[in-house]
Amino acid sequence: MSLRDQKSFLSNIHPFELLTEEQMDICIRHMDIAYYAKDEVLITPEKIPNHFFVVIKGIVHEYKEDEVLMDYHNQDSFDGNSLIYGKSKNSFKVYEDLICYEIEKKIFLQLVEENEGFKNFFLTNLVNKFQTLKQKEYKSELSSFMIAKVSDTILHPPCIVEAGTKLIDAIDKSMQFNTSTIIVKRDEEYGIITDSLLKVKVLLEGRDLNILVESIAIFPILSISKDDYLFDALTLLIKRNIKRVAVTNSKGDLVGMLEQIDVLSHFANHTFVVDSKIKNAQNLEQLKDASTELISTIKTLHAKGVKVNHISSLIGQLNTKVYKKLYKLILPKELQNDACFIVMGSEGRNEQIMKTDQDNALVIKDGIDVEKYRPYMQTMTETLIDFGYPPCEGNIMVNNPFWCKTVQQYKNETARWIEAPAMQNYMDLAIFFDSFAVAGDKDLLIKLKDDLFHKLHDKDVFMAYFAKATLTFDTPSTVANLMTKTYNIDIKKTGIFPIVQGIRSLALREKIRETTTVRRIKILEQKKVLEKQMANELLEAFEVLNTLRLKAHLHKLQDGKKLNNEIDTHTLGKIERDLLKDSFQIVIHFKKFITYIFRIEKIL
Repeated sequence: MSLRDQKSFLSNIHPFELLTEEQMDICIRHMDIAYYAKDEVLITPEKIPNHFFVVIKGIVHEYKEDEVLMDYHNQDSFDGNSLIYGKSKNSFKVYEDLICYEIEKKIFLQLVEENEGFKNFFLTNLVNKFQTLKQKEYKSELSSFMIAKVSDTILHPPCIVEAGTKLIDAIDKSMQFNTSTIIVKRDEEYGIITDSLLKVKVLLEGRDLNILVESIAIFPILSISKDDYLFDALTLLIKRNIKRVAVTNSKGDLVGMLEQIDVLSHFANHTFVVDSKIKNAQNLEQLKDASTELISTIKTLHAKGVKVNHISSLIGQLNTKVYKKLYKLILPKELQNDACFIVMGSEGRNEQIMKTDQDNALVIKDGIDVEKYRPYMQTMTETLIDFGYPPCEGNIMVNNPFWCKTVQQYKNETARWIEAPAMQNYMDLAIFFDSFAVAGDKDLLIKLKDDLFHKLHDKDVFMAYFAKATLTFDTPSTVANLMTKTYNIDIKKTGIFPIVQGIRSLALREKIRETTTVRRIKILEQKKVLEKQMANELLEAFEVLNTLRLKAHLHKLQDGKKLNNEIDTHTLGKIERDLLKDSFQIVIHFKKFITYIFRIEKIL
């Protein structure tokens, strides 16, 4: 291989592309090609190498005792840690005859010292490596849409008046600020007065303009930090149906107002158009037209590099509005407030991006005739199918009598799930625990969850069996063998489900009401149930796995294929493969953690 070929080869491997021309030349001058036969041991805790390895051809396995932790093949490199720290906890053994580049140890360490980017890659933790690899993989897709902070857009100076100010004086000050929004500060709390509030609370009620501002202001004002992503502000505006939000600094001081129109101009997409269509729909046909545009929204957001959890959050809010409007259009008004329509499973967790299936139910007040609701729930299911939400293969839908009953009947059901151990009962409870109220009387679901938490007190054996589902599916410890043949991995079973179920089990034990996996992880970290490093690793792995699944879904959609959770490993680029491997390692480690926490080995 010529020097030009060697340079080209290395330049395509991260982080070697960060080297300067001079550093790259030094690297190549002190680099040799080596051959090692199958089963030859390259590194052990007792045998620290004098070279950094870059694989040209063949496969190397990294072992911890007898367990394969990682595989390395074409364009992979190892083991920087043993050279930097002078020790290795693991062993590296040739699995398939190896041809590789060897870079002299002193040159490798010299590059680490001289090049900050090169150094950061090898000295940072796994989470930072995740973020570095993702940024490199998707940098062509990165845009202001994904990385913009609230502080990066237009913030309007707030018109702030103190409590005790007369309304007429506040209005005069707002005209000087050229704004229709008045912010009222009462002690350390902020409130808001808008034009629409003035019309309702002052003009229509015929009140005097000399009243004090705090008598009509709405407290507290909705706010977002200037350091938050602008996309979070977009989600908040859509969720709350508001036109503006307050912006605060790290100390909690209000520093500006973010207007809906400015967010719209920054993103320049049709998300708000879809939102408006849903809100303005007067019949099922108009609502169906709005819901069909969600796929286009998903494609646009993904193409712009928006993180999967942000996409799912936004789409979840839009889906919730579709359900809520559908509930109002189908159910007679007199029936709406005596029941609660809920979504469950991935929909309840706000993690179903594509329309894969339905998981929904109805909770009805005790004393109300359930039969009154059945025909409308049948219509609900049929309409959702017509809207593009496929029926659930497990029949977890509101037209199924099992998922359409009174509060007391659900209480009886949850008691049976807990007292009669069976895998189906565990899964029904898991699905129900992820439920989220989207329409009707939401207190009905709150009371049901209160009852559920009460029943689970001191149920350690049940919780162990519930958590055991985390181990249902095997997670590959290496993907080397997957790359040598056509192989499809069910990424949901092998990676996503173990994280979801493990976190769900911890959340249930800790009586956490939050349903989304990402927020559950953050709450568990705050409660010291998860260490910070594990929480961060799980968040990164969860995003990688869901991103790969979404990309596979969009490709299948484009090709007119039926959606499933399989990804073809042959379609993965090197960085995606590295991210997948690291994610699987995190999942395997998390499974061991769940096994230990719930003492699952005692019930196996």
